[in-house]
Amino acid sequence: MNDKASGDINGDFAPGESPEELAAAAEVAPEVEERTDGERATLTEVANSLGITAAVALRALRGESDINSKLVKSVRETAERLHYPLEDLTGEDDHRGVVAVLVNTMRNTWISDIVRSIRIELAATGRHVVVVPTRRRMPEYPITLEEETISSLTALGVDGFIMASELPELDKVFDAIGTRPIVAIGGSKERVGKSDTVRIDDEAGYGLLVDHLVSLGHKDIAHVGGVGYAVAKERAAAFKAAMKRHGLEDRARVEPADFSEQVGQTAGSMLLRGSQVPTAITCSNDVTAVGVLSAAADAGYDVPAQLAVTGYGNTSLASSGIAQVTSIDPNSRRIGALGAQMLVERIGGFEGPARDTAVSPHLIVRRSSSAGPRPEQQRRRRVTID
Repeated sequence: MNDKASGDINGDFAPGESPEELAAAAEVAPEVEERTDGERATLTEVANSLGITAAVALRALRGESDINSKLVKSVRETAERLHYPLEDLTGEDDHRGVVAVLVNTMRNTWISDIVRSIRIELAATGRHVVVVPTRRRMPEYPITLEEETISSLTALGVDGFIMASELPELDKVFDAIGTRPIVAIGGSKERVGKSDTVRIDDEAGYGLLVDHLVSLGHKDIAHVGGVGYAVAKERAAAFKAAMKRHGLEDRARVEPADFSEQVGQTAGSMLLRGSQVPTAITCSNDVTAVGVLSAAADAGYDVPAQLAVTGYGNTSLASSGIAQVTSIDPNSRRIGALGAQMLVERIGGFEGPARDTAVSPHLIVRRSSSAGPRPEQQRRRRVTID
């Protein structure tokens, strides 16, 4: 992603460039490939294609006086070519209302990537975003939906809702929002048809991971995950399907685990102490992968020389200097932005059937899977404690 486009105004955009920089940008007319599949662009993608910030792109689209006229023309032409929804733009001072983003946790770094992209896209429509955790964690309750919070937001008159993670008791969510529009993003295929959905193409994602590991020579590949929300089960199924495509279905093992580091570590330990130790392990997310890395360290396995490990989500955990985990980048910024665009259309009166978009992910290879399998006698190493 362009560094300039990742800056901030009110937490989401970079400070504006100087008049000289804006004038220079106006002279640049990079060739932008026209979309022919009807796929719409996001504000950040329009900005990135011109090498400017999302904040400057937005001011240019609004035709504000501090933006060079050539840049205004270039940005608008690019937006039209990339099918950006110009009809939803508002003036800088035209604040229409608030959108609530429902999440099941504030600890997931993937959620922060999603929320940031939602904020950038909704800023163009004059709307603000509030992020609302929805799970009760009080001792007298299991982890359940706090539907009273959602009902209160509805009573306060929020424009609509974006469900940015898997939530329990989905029927209660729809009851609580009443007639307000809702878009579900980053979830399972089970949501398709119940509302507009923008999700990760997990079949493609695990196909990329397994293709990568097989290309290195790995055949005994296990998956840590499959427990929890429907998306965990779908990712485990996607892993099995990818292994079957390579004729390795008999070697496709799934060690049950949820999305937490602790359970990932336990599952990793179970795999590494068994009689059939895999040479590579895929995980349901980056947090679980960190748990598996801890298990590998405890068991005396060198990663990647003796064991390859991959995550999913390409969060800051995966890219940290210590972990350096190969991961699937789900294109979170695009997922959040497309979800915001769909919600704006619903708020504006669109009454068509529920829509579904599966966003294609891509593979980010890092140190954790940079080697193929070693012979068994070299790969397994017994750790003794004096």
